[in-house]
Amino acid sequence: MSQRIAIWAGSSLPNVGDRLLAAVTEAELSRRLPGASFTHFCPWSTAGTEAAGAESAAAGPVPLWVDRAGRWPGAGSFDAVVMAGGLWSGPPFRHSIMQVFCLGPAPWAFDPDVWVAWHGVGLQDGTPAAGLDHWRGYLGSVRERLDHLTVRSAGAARRMDEATGGTGDAGGTATPVVPDPSFALPPLPAERPRRRRPLIGVAVGAPGPTAQLVTHLVGRDLAGRCPHDPALCVPPEQVLAEASDPAEGANRIGFVTELGLTLIELAAFADLEFITVPNIYGDEEAGARFARSVPSARNRTLGSTGSDELTEALARCDLVLVSRYHSAILALRSGTPFVAVDPFWSRRNGTSKLHELAVELGMAHRHWAYRGADTTEDLMRIVERALDEEPVEEQVYRDMHLRATAAFDRLAEELSAAGPARANRATVTLGRSI
Repeated sequence: MSQRIAIWAGSSLPNVGDRLLAAVTEAELSRRLPGASFTHFCPWSTAGTEAAGAESAAAGPVPLWVDRAGRWPGAGSFDAVVMAGGLWSGPPFRHSIMQVFCLGPAPWAFDPDVWVAWHGVGLQDGTPAAGLDHWRGYLGSVRERLDHLTVRSAGAARRMDEATGGTGDAGGTATPVVPDPSFALPPLPAERPRRRRPLIGVAVGAPGPTAQLVTHLVGRDLAGRCPHDPALCVPPEQVLAEASDPAEGANRIGFVTELGLTLIELAAFADLEFITVPNIYGDEEAGARFARSVPSARNRTLGSTGSDELTEALARCDLVLVSRYHSAILALRSGTPFVAVDPFWSRRNGTSKLHELAVELGMAHRHWAYRGADTTEDLMRIVERALDEEPVEEQVYRDMHLRATAAFDRLAEELSAAGPARANRATVTLGRSI
């Protein structure tokens, strides 16, 4: 009997990273588990609910929900659930729908007959520490229910360990850290023509939450897909207050101003090409606004949220400025140097997911964020250094690729063993019942 695997991700969202993670996870597991069948689930999907056991490409991912009893639409139909990268964002959660990826409001009650994995899951930017006992207890229950747990950054591992009391050896983390699953994509050859003037790509998105993002994530009738628990969720009025915080607004203005001035300066010695991707963040609108500040620049609007078209656009450039996590990874895959232009760096946490990626890659010197008028590094200087450096991208990506494929090897091995082990547990349980 073939193994039935449910892949949980944000794969119905119009976003390169979310769709890429789901596709890579299925492709890598398919190669290692040739008899397995896969069905995709997404809490934001609007596809019909009748296809829970047989999702089709036309129907899209099956809508995903988890109730207070730990039930979900695939209960009884699958041997395993694999969460394909993505993010965890609480508690406290800014919207109850985000509890889904933590197995709902009662993770200890989640479907006891299915094997569950977090594979390369990250921590959402700005997620506060689990400072209350019941928040830490909730994350402890998530950890206990997971059969396989890996995260994609040291910061995410530390946060999980702090909340659940995990301790690693020799100062390390108890929670294993693996590369983002998208690093399993094979490296691409770096082939760029010699140019008199460098071509700099600008794939920079909206510097904060937009109405378009809110509409996609929480603006529809999603409350029924995971019950709201006031003990685990931030009150709506607090979410609004944080979004309108004057300090955050000042940081966004500083980010836009410094970046805009640098782009004008860059246009004096480089050709600029704005690469805009239609997505849930409204990045195409932000890209168009930045492009207006440099009339001589070219504009390249991509027609889809597929990773291939974005990779090809990034690969043409001598250097790219990126603000999205997976844009940085796709640039690295093609051997294109990047500068991480990060509007999401958090004063409270002292980091962001893009900052942690740059640090892990040994490229912290390629990360820029607006940190106030007196403490912000000169972005122009960072770009000039990146253009002058010897290329290291191919080797850095290759190292991450080898680690990512090894992580999929381990996941597949545990999935292979999960079927017989679960069957044995079921037999024992039935024997006791008899």
